[in-house]
This record gives sequence, C-alpha cells and structure tokens, in this order.
Amino acid sequence: MATIKLEKISKSFPGVNALSNITEDIKSGEFFTLLGPSGCGKTTLLRTIAGFYRQDDGNIYIDNKLMDTVPAYERNTGMVFQNYAVFPHMTVFENVAFGLKNRKVPSSEIKKRVAHVLEMARLSGYEDRTPDQLSGGQQQRVG
Repeated sequence: MATIKLEKISKSFPGVNALSNITEDIKSGEFFTLLGPSGCGKTTLLRTIAGFYRQDDGNIYIDNKLMDTVPAYERNTGMVFQNYAVFPHMTVFENVAFGLKNRKVPSSEIKKRVAHVLEMARLSGYEDRTPDQLSGGQQQRVG
C-alpha cells in the first residue's frame, strides 16, 4: 500500500472553488474516509490525486514521490466509480485485469494481482462470471 501526502491542494473550476488548501497525510495501511455532502469536493479531490485533474496549487506525493507532473496512467492509482464501470461482455477476471493488460504487466503477475484484488473484494470464485450474473454491489466492487 502507498502513502499519500497532500499539501495545500486547491482546485477551481469557472465560478466554483472546489478545493481550498487541503492538507492530509495518509499512511500506508491506514483506513481513511472522505465524508461530506453532495458537491463538497470529494470526487474532485480523488480525481486530482489520481491525476485526472491538475490542482491549481499545492503538491501531491505518493510514496514520497512528487506527482505534480506525473500523468494519471503512471500514478498506480485506481478509482471505483459510483456507477458500474464494467465491460458487460467481459468476465470478472477480464474486467479486473483490463488495466494491467493495457500496461503490459506479465500474465503471471496479472493472475496473482487479480486473485488478490478479488479476495479483498470478497469476489473469489466469481472470476468466470459476467456482470449480468452479479448483484449491483458486486458489479461496483469489480469496477
């Protein structure tokens, strides 16, 4: 697991100050929750950490490495979206492995990582199922 350090993160959109001076230090293995009402900036902060948005001010560190110029695909982060972000024609295994295959991770490593993720998501044994064979909550955990 990684450590995440946020130093005075700010992000604005036209007419909206979405994040203002956010500072947090999340240790490896620590359980951390972002909680707040709709529209308060939770998703904006997560997207900024993941590199989908560029912060206006402040610094983001993952494992003590400055991420300010690191593109999203090199940050080794992931997000589970509120809507079910799964490919309906792929199995659970294929959905989970999709990003790793695109990053050209060796197949033996993919199998190991997917098994670990499915175990953590309480989905071991579901590898060959397609999304239409899963509950909504299971689909969300796959996504």
